[in-house]
Amino acid sequence: MVTTRTQNGVVPKPTAKALTADEAYATASDEDDDGDFKVSKKRKVSSSKRQKASGNAAASSSKTKAAAKPRRRGKDLSLLPTMPLDILYEILCQLTPKDLLNLSRTNKLFRSTMFGNQMLTVWRAARDAFDAPEPPDGWTEQKWAGLLFETTCQSCGKRGVVNVDWLLLRRACGTCKRAHLIYGPRIKSRFPGYDPEMLEYVPHTHTSAWTKGWWSNRTNSKFYWDDDIEEVADVYNYGYDEDWIDDRKELIAERAEMVKVYQDWLEQMDQFKGNATAENREKRLEAVKARFREEGYKDRDLDKAISVYSSGIFAGTPHVTNAVWSRIRPKLEPEVQRTRNERIMADLKPSVDKRMAILAGLYDAYLDKLRPSESCYCPPVDFLRVNPDVIKVVEADKDIDITEKDFQPVVEKFGEYVSEYQDDTEKELLKLMPAGSEGVEDPWQLARVVFLRDRRARPELYWYTSNSMEPEDSFLIGRDMVCTHTWERRRKMELRPGVFVDVPSKYELNSDGCRACGSIIIIAGLPQETATIPEMDAKDARFVCKLCVSMNGYNVFTWRAAAQHVWLDGNPNHSMRLATEEEEKMSKENELALREGAKAWSCNHCRAFLEPSASQTKPVVLEHLKSEHGITADDAKLDEDYFVNQRCRHAYEASYLIPEPDAERFKCLCYSCSRYPPGTLHSKETLSLHCVNRYPFKRFEDMVSGIDYEIIPRPSVDEKVVEASSSSGESTES
Repeated sequence: MVTTRTQNGVVPKPTAKALTADEAYATASDEDDDGDFKVSKKRKVSSSKRQKASGNAAASSSKTKAAAKPRRRGKDLSLLPTMPLDILYEILCQLTPKDLLNLSRTNKLFRSTMFGNQMLTVWRAARDAFDAPEPPDGWTEQKWAGLLFETTCQSCGKRGVVNVDWLLLRRACGTCKRAHLIYGPRIKSRFPGYDPEMLEYVPHTHTSAWTKGWWSNRTNSKFYWDDDIEEVADVYNYGYDEDWIDDRKELIAERAEMVKVYQDWLEQMDQFKGNATAENREKRLEAVKARFREEGYKDRDLDKAISVYSSGIFAGTPHVTNAVWSRIRPKLEPEVQRTRNERIMADLKPSVDKRMAILAGLYDAYLDKLRPSESCYCPPVDFLRVNPDVIKVVEADKDIDITEKDFQPVVEKFGEYVSEYQDDTEKELLKLMPAGSEGVEDPWQLARVVFLRDRRARPELYWYTSNSMEPEDSFLIGRDMVCTHTWERRRKMELRPGVFVDVPSKYELNSDGCRACGSIIIIAGLPQETATIPEMDAKDARFVCKLCVSMNGYNVFTWRAAAQHVWLDGNPNHSMRLATEEEEKMSKENELALREGAKAWSCNHCRAFLEPSASQTKPVVLEHLKSEHGITADDAKLDEDYFVNQRCRHAYEASYLIPEPDAERFKCLCYSCSRYPPGTLHSKETLSLHCVNRYPFKRFEDMVSGIDYEIIPRPSVDEKVVEASSSSGESTES
């Protein structure tokens, strides 16, 4: 029992006799810093160990006396029941009902103390602090507190049960509801010997474990708890009086009336908890900000980076201890750093742009010293933005005046930086090589390898295909085309949290292009897996698409142009063939003039025609050499004075059109062709493909002239007609 003060104010000392086995705890010490209560029972020592210890103690007593220190004892609640009652009351009155319940479950002594009649005022004070309704008749304060303030199933002990059935005054989980609730009409099958009339005196609810949504508002269904049925049956079957009946009816009616009161109080508690939680979050947020301020962060960055909904702040106590801070700091600090870096870079951006313009001028001066055939392999100046030496100069304080002199250490290493970038790029591309290229000495020489620019640098969504990009950006074969390729689009690279810079976009493997090249290699008669670019160039075969026949004739392709043609149209029905000797001879005889007229030539003495958009025809470049550099056309040498710009290889590989003046053209008369432009014409091959795509059951041989199609005579020279290409739904003019 709890001791009270005596008349003289002296508290009697507790005797050892008053302690039982359950009360045998270690003595308390208030020197422990963690504040946790530790309960430890005394351990019995065996007689043999006691004898051994006494023998050793005699020998070492002289040594240990001088070094002996007072033993630190853990804190516990063993002395709490021995405190004066009025002081104990003052302590217990500060606790919540849930804390009182936990304290009563510590041991038997605390249970008998907390459940004693002298503690009723403590329980009532704790309940009144939350403005909770009074317990119903027959309910103790302790039992009522357990129902209101705990979230444990009263049947199985499962935690986290939020809802209370106020008609049954039970907190039960879904599993227990399914096991114990009985639907009214099924009482007879569950309790065959019970009188159904006694259900009038059993509390019932209108919801079961399966009741959800608008069904929860129905009141015509009645569900009974099996224990309540048995409790009433024990009285009903063995005799009862009118007073008992009146009491049961009054109990059920009172519960139905109090449901609204209980629900209103619960809503009030939820609102109170919400307000308290919001207040705790604000206090926790302010405590976290104070910690960040100690680290040197500014309020403008903290206000933008973190809020009460941030991870680590949304839940927790208002007090941020060292342990809590060490746990949540790694979660919050990256976003704070990101916000700070974004602000700093936004203020510094005008200065950075100005300094990068200075660097670009110095880089252009470096490229001017190189021959254009060499400088075209150099990356754009953006690749220097992530260089540590460049960052020190470019991101210096905005009040510092940066000039060309400050970039001089960087200028001296331009050649080194370019070489490193080229080596890194080649290493990354080697990782992208397709399967089967591991054993090849130089995978760059494989004719079936095709690259394209990284599509992630595009601002559009990702539902496009690879051949939706421009061919000059998407069909790159060999080291020369890849390493000289330039692209105006840049990718964003995160230099540090919150700081993104524009750098040259990367490459990726064009799988569809690789398959297209593989099919052309097979048609050329070389092994698909090992055929190299020099081997395909040495064979110098020509190819014809059997389905792409225009009104004026058909095209003859080089192997690069043929592979690109198959890939670009994306038509699996393409049928390439090798050109005949006559077609190949005619194509090669005319290709020289076509290639000289293509805008794919550049001067090797200046950078006037180096950019793809500035490249010119061979006659223009030769005239430029004569007028600007004093080199005549007879003296000009290929690859020394002028060269084929690999950036314009697609224009250089133009196909040659072989005329076919006597070819027949057809106009489809089917109903579906009404959505095509008027006058769309087909060759025999394209009309066959058109019929197969639209009418799989109808072959071209089954079509009748004048009904399914119409033969169109060849138009005059000045007349334009719309022709159908091999791809369904496309058309071209001739």
